[in-house]
Amino acid sequence: MVTVHGNYVQFRFFRPWARRVELVGDFNGWRQGELQMVSNGDGYWLAAMQLPQGSYKFRYWVDGQWFTDYAAFGIEYGPLGVDSIVRVTEDSPDVASQRKRAEAMDALLLPPTKVGLQADKASSAAPVNPEEQAA
Repeated sequence: MVTVHGNYVQFRFFRPWARRVELVGDFNGWRQGELQMVSNGDGYWLAAMQLPQGSYKFRYWVDGQWFTDYAAFGIEYGPLGVDSIVRVTEDSPDVASQRKRAEAMDALLLPPTKVGLQADKASSAAPVNPEEQAA
């Protein structure tokens, strides 16, 4: 996922099993090893930078494999596969509207501890038993 606040660009990529994630694109000459992302401890890897106006192709380099960010501003087929696109424009959304969009997207993501839980009559979370659901 990529968010743009004016010329400030934030990259966020979910790979909980990864040991190392790098951001590589035409903004750094496609050089690996220059832009290592930082794990925030819950499976997401983060990187942020300022970029001048323009469209940029990029990918994530994860433990020796390339990954495309399909949640970016689009994709484009390049000579070595599918590249992600980020666009920084004069009319990039302002910080407030972009923050609202990011918060709305975050609200759609359930924390891993909530997956497979359902509320019982006392409004406390109880594990879902698939056999009981089928009955």
